[in-house]
Amino acid sequence: MNAAWIWVILGGIVEAIYTTFMGLAGGLSDLAYTILGLGFSIVGTVLLNGGLKRGLPVGPSYAVWVGIGVGGAAIADIFVFENGLPVLGYMFLALVLGGVVGINLKTDAMDELPPDAPKDS
Repeated sequence: MNAAWIWVILGGIVEAIYTTFMGLAGGLSDLAYTILGLGFSIVGTVLLNGGLKRGLPVGPSYAVWVGIGVGGAAIADIFVFENGLPVLGYMFLALVLGGVVGINLKTDAMDELPPDAPKDS
């Protein structure tokens, strides 16, 4: 994993924190949680941009960023909001998180190709 992915992964974690604060904000009615949520949203976006500025492609970067945010939001839903998913829901969440890992690995493999190699595989 190259260092640019660290920016995107951290951004995804911050995105999960943002969604948790927005859930706690109760439809923007709690000013403190709303401000924290919006602040974390900006930080998460800046971190995603940091990965893009270091040469990562937009599509896979955004997919990883959102996937980590989705996974984190689902975990927060279980532990913070005391909600859960049915078994099938956990299976689909595992597919999303597996896709995040797969996209990261595939993009890293493409980075290792020689400059003149075809990148369509």
